[in-house]
Amino acid sequence: MAGGLPVPARAQQAQAPAQGDNSQKKLGLQITTGLDILYDDNVYRVDDRSEDPTADVIVTPSVELGYAHPIGRHEIAIRAKAGYDQFLSEGQRSKLRLDGEAKATILFGATCGLTPRAAYRQQRADYGDLNQATENLQRFSTLGADLSCERPGLFPLAGYQRDTTRNADRFDYADQTSDTFRGGIGYNKPSFGTLTAYYERTVSDRRKLAIKNRINAYALRFRRSVSPITQVDAELRWLDVSSDSAAVGDYHGLGWNARLTSGIIPRLRLTAETERSIVNDSLIASGFAISSRYRIGGEFAISELTSAGLYAEWERRRFRQDAALRPFSISADRNMRLGATLQRKLTDRFDLMLDAQHYRRRTDTSVSNYSGTQVTLSAVLRF
Repeated sequence: MAGGLPVPARAQQAQAPAQGDNSQKKLGLQITTGLDILYDDNVYRVDDRSEDPTADVIVTPSVELGYAHPIGRHEIAIRAKAGYDQFLSEGQRSKLRLDGEAKATILFGATCGLTPRAAYRQQRADYGDLNQATENLQRFSTLGADLSCERPGLFPLAGYQRDTTRNADRFDYADQTSDTFRGGIGYNKPSFGTLTAYYERTVSDRRKLAIKNRINAYALRFRRSVSPITQVDAELRWLDVSSDSAAVGDYHGLGWNARLTSGIIPRLRLTAETERSIVNDSLIASGFAISSRYRIGGEFAISELTSAGLYAEWERRRFRQDAALRPFSISADRNMRLGATLQRKLTDRFDLMLDAQHYRRRTDTSVSNYSGTQVTLSAVLRF
């Protein structure tokens, strides 16, 4: 996106289920209600060094329904969540939030599985993404399927995914449809881990601007549990990226995604991540962003019912765009987030969570700089 998010990572991409969501971990119908109370001291993402930021409290009640059911060897799972972001002072920003997905696991042969899936998400865009105080309701949808026959020895894999992004009329230049095709071969050995080699091609169509961006990725991925308490998941990619616009240009270089998780210290779980990727689904003018991200975190189990954590994340992005199609004054930015969490399990069905984070964005032109602090208190009740 054109701006940095104060909440963890990319609003334009699929988000992980909220804390406390285990609707797909149990069979049958699961109902979860939640209440988030968020204090944000800079809701309009202004540069607090030169302007007075506006603070507000956002109250979000939500309900989530999850259903999982086996059909012989197969299984279907459905999840739907609705919430309403109510700004107590800046009421014009209040919006309905929707998030849902459906998927099935179809097993055949001894080890093969086909996983079709569909997802939809609707949310208010963050002002940090827009670089201006203008409302934008974003809608994302995904339709796809993955095929894998993972087993000891060699096995094939394939996948297809279609992603669409739709924005308000003022930002319809960022409307995009992407098709991703993936195919490869893997090797699994329990004492070694799983090594996968694959080719992936993504074609993203900006019909409003008559521009297509193409990503060809040649990748190797390695996954292994080094020990019961240490896991490694690393992927190295060669990226060939091109655009119909000569002004956007091409990109040829390495990409990666690596995650190391260790519980070698009793009651303390440490995680380190690094990623370089192409962000193609964004509100930048007509091209793409080259993103380099680093994150470290730790979670400490104070007791069986209480845990606390710290995390830090840094991201550097370089934007490629065609100013002749859409004027854009930022060519690079840096985003930083520092945060702490506290979670308390009151009963088997009721959890309380507290998250506090400081966020900061700096751009190469000093346009759309901002920083601020968010504190969120969340309650989750499962039925």
